Formats: sequence, structure tokens, C-alpha cells
Amino acid sequence: MNAERRSTDLLGRPLSGAEAELVEIYGRLRALAARDDVAPCVASNVRFALAAVFQAVNDLGVLYEPTDDVGV
Repeated sequence: MNAERRSTDLLGRPLSGAEAELVEIYGRLRALAARDDVAPCVASNVRFALAAVFQAVNDLGVLYEPTDDVGV
């Protein structure tokens, strides 16, 4: 997943500063959700946060990818 390196949306338009920051947050949450060394309460809350941020990046057309591999 190259969310951290993405500089354009799905239509090839450059990301705004806020969109780029959102993609960075999404990538960091996704990486944290994939870890198996966090407490169950942390894992649950990270998945919840990831689902919310995913909706934002998906609605903006910034990126789309399945998230079921990390439990979202």
C-alpha cells in the first residue's frame, strides 16, 4: 500500500495539504492496525479510527483499497 507516498487523487489531481495529511494519517493507522503486538482495546480502537479515516479518503476520491485484511 502506497498511501504515504500518494501525491494525487484517483483522477490524477494533486492533493491539497489537508488531503496529503489525511493520507499520511490513514497509512499510519493502517500500519498500526496490521500489528499483532498491541493490546486488544488498542487494536479495536485503531480499527474504529481507521474505518472513519478510510471513509474520508474514499469519499474524497483520494484512494480506494480493501481494508478487510486489517479487520476493517
